[in-house]
Parts: sequence; C-alpha cells; structure tokens
Amino acid sequence: MSRRGGGPRNMSALLQQTLGKHRLARGVGRARAILAWPGVVGPELARLTRARSQHGPVLYVEARDHVLANFLTMQRMMFLERLQAALGDESVTELRFTVGTIHHKPAAPPPEPLPAPDREAARRMASATQGSDLHRVTLKAAEAVTRARRWRERQGYRPCPICGEPTPEHPCKACQVTLQNPVVRRAAHTLTRDPDRYPHLVTSLTESGADAARYLALGTLQEQLEVLALECVRSGGEAHYREFLAQQADTYLSLTLRKPRALLTPQDRRALPERVQHVLNA
Repeated sequence: MSRRGGGPRNMSALLQQTLGKHRLARGVGRARAILAWPGVVGPELARLTRARSQHGPVLYVEARDHVLANFLTMQRMMFLERLQAALGDESVTELRFTVGTIHHKPAAPPPEPLPAPDREAARRMASATQGSDLHRVTLKAAEAVTRARRWRERQGYRPCPICGEPTPEHPCKACQVTLQNPVVRRAAHTLTRDPDRYPHLVTSLTESGADAARYLALGTLQEQLEVLALECVRSGGEAHYREFLAQQADTYLSLTLRKPRALLTPQDRRALPERVQHVLNA
C-alpha cells in the first residue's frame, strides 16, 4: 500500500530510488563527466577534443592529433582538478587521452551584403516592429528571407503566379495548399460573378487567400472566354454571344488589372487573350 500521510517525499531521494530501480544511476553519473568536459576545457579545446567514455573512475578523451594528446596528458592533473570541481565529487580520478577523429565544422562565412533595394525591402517587411525590442530580430529575419529569395532567383526559379516568390513549382507548394481550401474555392466562384468583391476578400481571407481565389477565378474565366469566343465565330457574331463575351471579358480584366469594372477603358482590352481581342474588335 502506498504511503498517504507524512507530507511530500524528498524529490532527490525519490529520483535516486527511481534511477536505482531501473539501473540508470551509474549511466547518469558517467554521462555527467562527459557532458561537463567542454565546459572544463573551454571553447577552443572543446572544438579539438571529445570526451568519449568513462570506465570506472577513468574518463577517456579523444584529441585531434598526437601533439595535442601529449600536451593534455602533461596537463592532465590541472584538467582533472577542474573536472572534479565541476562535478562536485571525485567520481573521476584519472584522465587518459588518445588520438581520435574530431570532426570540426568550419564556421559559416558571413552573409553577403544586400543591395540597397533588397535592404529597403527587408526594412519594409520589418516595419511593423519599428521601435520595439523585437525590431532587431525581425529585421535579421527579413534580411534572411530576402537573401533566400535572391538565391532562388539565381537558380533560375520563376515567380509563383499567386504569391510572387521564386519557386521551382508553379504555383508554389504553400499556395497549392491554399488553393485546396474550400473557403478559397467558394470565394473564387464569387469572383467569377463579382470581381469588385476582391478588396473585401483581402480583409476576410488575408491577401494570400484572396490572391489564391483570384488565381482560380482567372483560370475559370479564361476557359469561359475561349469557349465564348469560339461560339461567337461559329454563330456568325450573334449579338447575345458577343454581349455575354464582353461581360465576361470585363470581369476577367477587372481581376487581371485589379481594377473596378467601372474604371476599365478600351485600351485595357490588350490584356485579354488574343482570340478574345480579335472577336470583340471585329
């Protein structure tokens, strides 16, 4: 039966009992010395050595080469005293140094300076945190994003038709996920009938969601325009086909140019597919 009275048990005693029960105490004790080694020798020697294992009271340490191993052997008493002080006990009473393979990762080169236009773009991205403690961190993140974009552009990646980020996929993977959102697909259906709703969608769906809906709507409208243009030609230019084609063309242009239908001009028709231009201008 478990003990219910007498107050809470000492957590240290409970931990020792648990470790002993599962035979982990010895392994944890040895791991302490291995983990403490980098702090004992300092960052420079920690890059050139590695505490490998502990057998009994002996800690085995690998060094990069024979010269360093000999130096550490001559200075082992100093390092041993530091290690025992760090551990707070004498669970390690001897250090032995051998030559091993130390994989030293070279320091990363400093980031390349950003051209003035890219620096300004990064500043605009971080402008929301201007004057706060987060601004410096946000600016660094914005510069990193800008450098990543420049790298993708140098690889020959073309801009995503929705978000504009250079990408090998078109649309990019993130926008492909957005395109599958049922809310975005319903919004796209709305835009095929009422393109002037686009600014309201930016508020309700955010700009990325609204642009994804616009992309889907434009794809649907372009297919409809091609079919209507063909029917106009087949029917000999019947008025009702041509009128419907003109209406759909205005919807397509409004979304393409991000311009209200009431402000469209005849010159804007140059943004229509070529076949549709020919039919409307005939």
